[in-house]
Parts: sequence; C-alpha cells; structure tokens
Amino acid sequence: MPESAASELTAELFAQVALSLRRFRDEAGGSAAPWLYGIARNLVRRYHERGRIETAARRRLGMPVRSYELDLDAIEDRLVAEGLRKGLATALDSLSEGQREALELRVVEERGYDEIAAKLGCSETAARIRVMRAIGKLTRLFAPG
Repeated sequence: MPESAASELTAELFAQVALSLRRFRDEAGGSAAPWLYGIARNLVRRYHERGRIETAARRRLGMPVRSYELDLDAIEDRLVAEGLRKGLATALDSLSEGQREALELRVVEERGYDEIAAKLGCSETAARIRVMRAIGKLTRLFAPG
C-alpha cells in the first residue's frame, strides 16, 4: 500500500471515528481498540476491493495498470535538471566530439563499449577512456566549490 493511501486511510479512520462516536458502545472494558480496529479493517477492505474493481476495469478496457501517484521525488529531480539544463549544454559543448559521442552512446543510448567502439571506429579501451574522460570533465565542471 502506498504511503499516500495509508495517510488517506488514517485520515478517513479519524473522520469515521468522529462521525460515529455517539454510536460507540464500550464492549471491551474501557478500551476502544476493538472498535477502532473494526473501522480500520472495513476501510482497508473497501480500499482493496476498490483497487481490484479498478484494475479489472482497466484490463477490460485495455488500459495500462500502473500507479498514477504523485511522485514528488521525480518532480524534484526534474526541477533540479531544468536548473542545470543551460549549464549542461555548455558543459557538453566543451567536450571533444569523440568524448561527447561516446558519452551519448553510453549514457543516452545505453550501448555497450563493444558497440561504442564499433560505431566510433576505435578499440573498446579507447571507447571506455572517452566515456571516462567525458564523465570526469562533466563532474569537475559541476563539482560544488
């Protein structure tokens, strides 16, 4: 269960408790725990039932079954990347053509060093060195301080 769903269910639990407090009957010698657990159990059951129904409906409609939860980490990463965009373009321009092409093949296209070497017409060792030097240069350019 995602953290956001747990938070929503907890909030709903307290709302249900507040709304049904007048109907509470002490059947556990002063403890409200069984009553609270009963409400929580029903909320969790309904949550999972709703999830099964939505998943079945998506499958019938041919829609992808995935989470559409708000991913705050991804948003933060995008904002940081946007802030680095201009500097990164300048930094990439400072690389030699061979380094930049090797880096693109390795990082963007996720190719192996054997493929990079074949594409660039060099040895695997030379391809590794080009990528390593490109990464090293970018690291130095973006190092704090």
